[in-house]
Amino acid sequence: MKQMNKKLNFTTNFHYYRWNAENPAKSREKFMGTLKKVLEERVPEDLHLKIQSLHYKVDDRIFVQLIGNTKDDLVFVSNILNEITGKTYDTQNVPKNKPLHGILRSVGKIGFGVFVDVGIESPVKEVLIPLHRLRSQLVSGRKLPLADIVSFYGFMDFLPVEIEVVKIENEKGGKMRFEGKFSDDFLNQIEEWTNSGLDFIFTTGIARQMIKRTIAKRGHTIDIVQIDRLGPLETVIICKEGTNAPGIISHIGPFLPDCRFSTMRSKKLQKFWNQKK
Repeated sequence: MKQMNKKLNFTTNFHYYRWNAENPAKSREKFMGTLKKVLEERVPEDLHLKIQSLHYKVDDRIFVQLIGNTKDDLVFVSNILNEITGKTYDTQNVPKNKPLHGILRSVGKIGFGVFVDVGIESPVKEVLIPLHRLRSQLVSGRKLPLADIVSFYGFMDFLPVEIEVVKIENEKGGKMRFEGKFSDDFLNQIEEWTNSGLDFIFTTGIARQMIKRTIAKRGHTIDIVQIDRLGPLETVIICKEGTNAPGIISHIGPFLPDCRFSTMRSKKLQKFWNQKK
């Protein structure tokens, strides 16, 4: 086998976090092992390539080093991994009108929109999706308060989303301001979920395997269609028709203290759209 001597480095747009962790050091170490497995699952078996290094940076974002035979293979795999973790950008090199992996932050703490971390550094900046654009994209311009929109779609901190930066402005003092919107693919996913007539449970702060294990132990496997990974510590649980998402949360929640939950109830959304018509 040809010796692997090409390297590629990138920093993920993923800040490690864990709700209520009793042993932070052990939790951080365990997560890194989980993340390595998650990323390795996406590396095609026919490529002679591996994850050489994985470690925390000072800001708790995660540095990844790939090693392989060719630069093209490394770039190809890094693009696949970026779908899970995103990557970082300098403030001067943030792409406009291009889908970017983002993470919701400070949800519900302001009334004029939601902030999204897309990995902008030097200095650190988050992208604002203003309320008027949320209304336009998610509720056809209806003047609902932000709290209602957040509740409808189950938005919460650390939930992965896909957005596009649509406006970059220079403010006084040389600071920069970024505005965005949800990408078409993200909106299409929401529309697909809405049309399903099912309940969805979003989880943050814990790996998918632990969610699956707890659901099985609590006897709810029969109530679930599937559990999809949205990010390293984020999932969406798709409930079967007739299954009540809040009921599932009440049964599994006490056994997952490091997890946060939110719901998207498509029949509630369908009722909203029918009333609007």
